Amino acid sequence: MTEPVEVKIVQPNDDARELDELLWQTLWQPLGFPRDVRHQFMIQGDEIELCAKLNGRIVGGLVAVRTNDKELELRHMAVASPFQRSGVGRSLVAELVRMAASKGCTKIRTIARNTSAGFFRRMEFEKTQQSAPEHPVFLKHGIRFEIMDRNVEPSASGDADKPRA
Repeated sequence: MTEPVEVKIVQPNDDARELDELLWQTLWQPLGFPRDVRHQFMIQGDEIELCAKLNGRIVGGLVAVRTNDKELELRHMAVASPFQRSGVGRSLVAELVRMAASKGCTKIRTIARNTSAGFFRRMEFEKTQQSAPEHPVFLKHGIRFEIMDRNVEPSASGDADKPRA
């Protein structure tokens, strides 16, 4: 990837639909889940949606939920196949960490697929001792989960609503 990716908060417009489509096509369609499966996996809390754009097109995105005053849970993350291993995922997580710090959060948790746990380790997440959930559809495809946490140092600035490019 030669051009820098722009990471920004998703606004409720075409970007939201495009992110939803990317998540479904990358994460759930290959496993045979129905189109509206994302709603089945929702949890309570304020959602943060970030997208990574290149030349005006979404090439990656994530959904996180603020589960309490000090924690975010990274629920879903996907990068389009041609852009994997190009820094898009790293940029998305870096922006989420920056936002979490500016909001006073001290931890980001994720329930990582075994296929992405290595990426999260490189992003400073560590496996917890908690047992991860199992789901029959994922198990059928050889997918297991790890609960992983990353500590976040809160920042002094309050610029949470200003994502970096």
